[in-house]
Amino acid sequence: MQTPSAPLRRVVNFGGNQSWHTRRHEPASEADVLDLLNRHRDDFIRALGARHSWSDIAAGADVSLESSRMTSVEPFVKDGSRFVRVGAGCTLQKLLDLLHAATDQTLPTLGAIKKQTIAGAVSTGTHGSGLQSLSHFVTNVRVAAYDSAGRATIFEYQSGDELRAARCGLGCMGIILSVDLRTVPRYKVAETVRNHQNLNDILHVYMEQPLTQFVYTPYTWKWQAFERKAVGWPPSSPIAFVKSRGFRIFNLVGVDVLFHLGILASRLAGPWAIKRFLSCAHHLTIKQLERVDDADRVLTVKHYYFCHEEMELFVGESRLAEAVKVLRSVTELFAASAKAVPAGIEQRLRAIGLYDELLAYRGQYVQHYPFFFRRVMPEETLVSMAASMTEPSYSISIFTYDRPARRNQYYTFCSFLARALNRLVAARLHWGKHFPLQHADIAPLYPEMERFRALCQRNDPSGVFRNRYTARVLGLPPGRS
Repeated sequence: MQTPSAPLRRVVNFGGNQSWHTRRHEPASEADVLDLLNRHRDDFIRALGARHSWSDIAAGADVSLESSRMTSVEPFVKDGSRFVRVGAGCTLQKLLDLLHAATDQTLPTLGAIKKQTIAGAVSTGTHGSGLQSLSHFVTNVRVAAYDSAGRATIFEYQSGDELRAARCGLGCMGIILSVDLRTVPRYKVAETVRNHQNLNDILHVYMEQPLTQFVYTPYTWKWQAFERKAVGWPPSSPIAFVKSRGFRIFNLVGVDVLFHLGILASRLAGPWAIKRFLSCAHHLTIKQLERVDDADRVLTVKHYYFCHEEMELFVGESRLAEAVKVLRSVTELFAASAKAVPAGIEQRLRAIGLYDELLAYRGQYVQHYPFFFRRVMPEETLVSMAASMTEPSYSISIFTYDRPARRNQYYTFCSFLARALNRLVAARLHWGKHFPLQHADIAPLYPEMERFRALCQRNDPSGVFRNRYTARVLGLPPGRS
């Protein structure tokens, strides 16, 4: 079927920080995708998901393929194991709803929100708390790409480096059509919120609570952990039912809405209000009371209610303490809450040529949101954030709720932190979030980067699937032969 050419349309992402004009197509089948690739082989093409990425990973394409009509969900059994085949445009929410309705299975891990499409979540290595990313659990990927003669072809990857590349392909391995994911029996998660004295205390929690995430609040510098573990599927009772629903209501109203309204109000009032509000933030949770609920209710949030942007850095466990010291020192100086940084941090920053630059930023930005930490285990991909790691990684999320036009100071803050932590503790950045580093900064951190680049070039010999983002972070400049 010949898919008609689409008019130019403006596309804006969820965070409001990326916009571009493109010819947006919504193919309904694999044949439609192949037809579009063949007809637009002289254009730049990128896949377009739910637009929840803050990086420019999908931006600037001549043609954008949105797979919102390819949403099939097909559970199946192979060699006694349970899987689900998912169309590229299916959102995590729809996938979970259909999977739960048809089977007793669920996904082995989740992202923080359920709005992303499965193709977008896999392509950028979206992860949950305490486990690997969704990409790690992909066992088969069907992509539409180009063969050596430049013809659009369907490739199916079930093993080897091709599968490891396609699991987190950043849009460069082709247009994802569907993925097969392992599933696991549905489970609930027990969560208890507790305050902690220091980072070491929290890291010890992971021995018995492997799904834990934790928060470090600026200016008060207090630690709070959401201690979590899977508990199977225990029988419910009227009291347990009421308790779980009470927690749902509290988290929706108190955390997802009122807490974020407080963030916005304090941001408008000024630095003194931000620091005052954050000093009270750790009191806004229910502590020392266990909550048990469905995994997707506990492990996900609704912070998409308010427009925001995020940068996320990944640091190996052995270097996390150093990263936290740098994070605190830089945050304090940017906010003018300190006149200098500790001697040890000053020495480290001088060694990488960033100390004088940091002093110039004193008083320029007050971080108005807590820092969130998640653990991600090593995983079998080529370039996801936890690829080739020999220890757990911890992600550090840095949010802003400023309007897009007022984020310049946030970008300066993020750029400095990204460069400092990249050089000091080999921090990696989440591919789908604010990404101020360049290919030269990150390439040494990924031992299999060259293998990944070679596979991308094989599937896309003319550079059709590339854009400014792939040039900047992968060193794959756009260029059609």
